[in-house]
Amino acid sequence: MITEGRYAVRLEEGWSFQPDPLNQGEREGWPANGLPSPAAVSVPHTWNVQEGLEEYRGAGWYEQILNIPEEWTGCRIRIRFEAVYRDKDIWVNGVQAGSHYNSGYTPFEVDLTPHILIAAGNRIVIKVDNANSDAALPKGGSFDWADDGGLIRPLTLIVTGRTAVEQVRVEPKVIFADNGNSAGGKLSAHIKLCEPGETVSADIAVYRNEARIWQGTQEVQAGVPAWGVADIELPEVDLWHFDQPHLYQLEVVLRKGDKVQDRVLRTFGFREIVVKGHELWLNREPVRLMGVEWMPGSHPDVGMAERIEDLTAMLERLKEANCVITRFHWQQGNDLLDWCDRNGLLVQEEIPHWQQPAEPDNDTFMLAMAQAREMIMDHSHHPCIFAWGMGNELDGQSEVTLRYMERLKQEIVQLDSTRLVNYVSNTLQLQPAKDATGAGDMLMWNDYIGTWHGDLDENEVIRQIIADHPARPMVVAEYGLCEPAYEGGDARRINILLDKTEIYRRYPQFAALIFFSLNDYRTQMGEDGEGRMRQRIHGSLDIYNRTKPSFAALRELSSPLMLAGEPVWKDGGLEVTLKCRADIPCYAVKGYTLTVSPADGRASKLVIPDLYPGDIKTMHIPLPSGAAHNQTLSIQRPAGFSVLERQLD
Repeated sequence: MITEGRYAVRLEEGWSFQPDPLNQGEREGWPANGLPSPAAVSVPHTWNVQEGLEEYRGAGWYEQILNIPEEWTGCRIRIRFEAVYRDKDIWVNGVQAGSHYNSGYTPFEVDLTPHILIAAGNRIVIKVDNANSDAALPKGGSFDWADDGGLIRPLTLIVTGRTAVEQVRVEPKVIFADNGNSAGGKLSAHIKLCEPGETVSADIAVYRNEARIWQGTQEVQAGVPAWGVADIELPEVDLWHFDQPHLYQLEVVLRKGDKVQDRVLRTFGFREIVVKGHELWLNREPVRLMGVEWMPGSHPDVGMAERIEDLTAMLERLKEANCVITRFHWQQGNDLLDWCDRNGLLVQEEIPHWQQPAEPDNDTFMLAMAQAREMIMDHSHHPCIFAWGMGNELDGQSEVTLRYMERLKQEIVQLDSTRLVNYVSNTLQLQPAKDATGAGDMLMWNDYIGTWHGDLDENEVIRQIIADHPARPMVVAEYGLCEPAYEGGDARRINILLDKTEIYRRYPQFAALIFFSLNDYRTQMGEDGEGRMRQRIHGSLDIYNRTKPSFAALRELSSPLMLAGEPVWKDGGLEVTLKCRADIPCYAVKGYTLTVSPADGRASKLVIPDLYPGDIKTMHIPLPSGAAHNQTLSIQRPAGFSVLERQLD
C-alpha cells in the first residue's frame, strides 16, 4: 500500500531458504556472504511441510537482496514481522540489526535505517530456530499444535519520514442513553513515536464508511516519545456486534511543515461486553453464545504459513457453523483478526501456556508478560477480541497456579482494562472452589467427562461448580471427542455434542459453549499420521476442510432460529413459523432475511421482524403460480452468512 507519507509493501517474493542442521551458518559467515545452497521460496513459509524436512526442528536461514532507491534518502526504513516461529536473528549487510526470542506468534519490528545502503542492494539475512526451548512459551514440547518453523506470517517493508508512528492504540467507549435505545461514543488514542527528534504537527481524524466525522490537530514537541488525544466525543455511533459488525477508522497524519512524515490508519469498533453476576452482556443485552474452536496451521499443504485465502476458507466454515465465539490457544495475526472484525466473530486470544509449567514461577511470569505486552499493544484495536486468555490446562488445583493467575490478571488489566481476562482449566470438576479459573472474569472449563476426565456425574459436577461460584458466568471452552484416543468415531462425536449441549442448556450459568474442534488438526502430539500429516482426529472437518456429519449437527444446534413445524402451502404462498431460541444460543435476532428460491430462480426475499429469545413468528411468503415444487428455504444473517437451509417439495 502506498499513501502520502508512508510506503508499505509485503515482502512475499525474492526470498531464498536453506536449512542448517549442523549450525554452521554463523561460523561460515552466512549473514555477510549469503546462503551457499539456497532454494527460492515465497513468504509466508514453513519448512515443516516440505518433503524431507517435515520432522526437522532446528535452524533455517532466509535471505533477500533488498534494493533501496535513492529517493529514500533520509527516510526511516523498517521491517514488520507478523510472526516468526520461533527464535530469530536479523542481519543487514552482515551487521546484526535485531532479534526476537522466546515468542513465536507475536508481532515485532526491526529498524533497518542505521544499516541500509542507499541506491544499492542490501543483503537481509534471517536465522530462525524452531527447536523446543524451556526458555520459551509454549515451554519445551508442551503444546498440542504444529510447531512449524519459519517466516510463518507476512513481512512488511515500511518506509516513512524520520519522525514516524511506532504504535497507535485506540480506546473506544460506548456511552448509552438513559432509554437504552441509542448510544454515543467516546474515543481516546495513544500514539508512540520512533525516536522522536523534531517538532511535528499531528492531524487526527475519525471516519465511518469513508466519511470523516471528527477531526483535530495538535503539535507534538521534539523529544516527546508518546502522546495522545482524549475524550473525542461522538454523539451517535453504530455498535459492533457479531451480527452487525460496524467499524470505524482513526487516522493519524504527522507533518513537518508542508511535508507528510507518516500516515497510519487504525480500524476499531464501539461495543461493550461485560459480566453481570452469572450473565454475559453484549451491548446491554444478556447473551448465551454458541461457538467452536478452530486450530490453524492444519492444512498439510501450507501448515502454519497460511495466506489470507487459507485463513478465509476456514473462518467462513466457522461462521457457516452458526458459531459466533471462539478462542485460540496461541496469538494470531492481524489478517485473521481483521476478518473477524469485518465479519463478526468474538475471539479470546491467549498466551500459549499449555499444561507446562504446571505451577508457573516468576521466570514464566516474565515470559508471559512480555508476550502479553506485544499481543495487547498490537491487537487491542480489534473489536472482535472480547477477552485475553492467560493460559490453558496448567495445574488448576494448585494454590501456586491460582496466585500466579491472579497476579497475571492484575498486570494484564493494567495494559487493557476494557476486556475480560480468563484462565482455561481442565480441573474445575475436581474441587471447584479452589480452581485457578476462579482468578478470571469467567469460569472457563474444558469438560471431558466421559473421556479424558472419566465417568463422573455431569449434573452433579455442574451443581457443585455453581454452588461454589454462584455469581460467576461459565464457559465450556472445550468439549468433544478425540480419535483414536477414544473410540466411536464421528457418530459418538455427534452424541457428545448433542447430549452435553442439552445438559448445559438447562443451567443459566452457562454463558457460552465452545465445541472442540472445528477441524482435525496437525500437531506434534498427534496420535494419527506421520510427518506433516501427524494429527489429532478431533474435528467436524478433516484437515482438508471437508465436512463430516457432525458439522451439520453443529450447524443446526448453533442456529439462533428454528423452524417451528414444517412450512405449509397456504393462500398462494408458503407459510413459515420461526422460533427464536431461548436457551443456547440465546440472543436477539435483528436484520435477518428469509429467502425462498424456486428451481427457476425467481426468489422471494423478506426481512424477518426483530425476534427476541422465545418469540415465535409466522411469516407468509407469496409465491408465483406453479412455483410449488423444488423450493429452497434459506435464512441469512445481516452480513450474508447462512443460518439454515431447508429443501422443500
